[in-house]
Amino acid sequence: MSASLTSNVGWAALTVCASLVLTGGTWLVLQRHVPAVAATAGCAGLFAVFGQTLDAVSTFVGVDVLSFVEQVPLSRSILDATAALPTAPLLGSAWLFVGLKVGLAVALVALLADPRRPLGATDRLALLAAGAFGLVPGLSNLWLYATA
Repeated sequence: MSASLTSNVGWAALTVCASLVLTGGTWLVLQRHVPAVAATAGCAGLFAVFGQTLDAVSTFVGVDVLSFVEQVPLSRSILDATAALPTAPLLGSAWLFVGLKVGLAVALVALLADPRRPLGATDRLALLAAGAFGLVPGLSNLWLYATA
């Protein structure tokens, strides 16, 4: 196994671990501050947060560590705007992207998981779709790391 391949697989593994830690921490904060929302959202809400977090963290590693170029125009514009901030030399150009993706996932969970009623099938499907729409590009990024 070449050094580059080993290094990129290592970055992929680190990305998954960081995503799990960030998701877990985010979910614990949600459980602590709005436990009824976390309980109502359940696994579907947790999956939504994880999928979006994996995409965000894998983009962070890909762009700021492995020097990949973001292909999605909206994401690229966020990364470009963040790169222009004075924090870029210290934090990189994707930290804001991570915060936005995780924050939007939590906002979606809070919006759909109304504790005054059970989580409906449509709301559950929306959370699962949000998770999948993050998970698929996140896994694609990991595959790109391993095969670059």
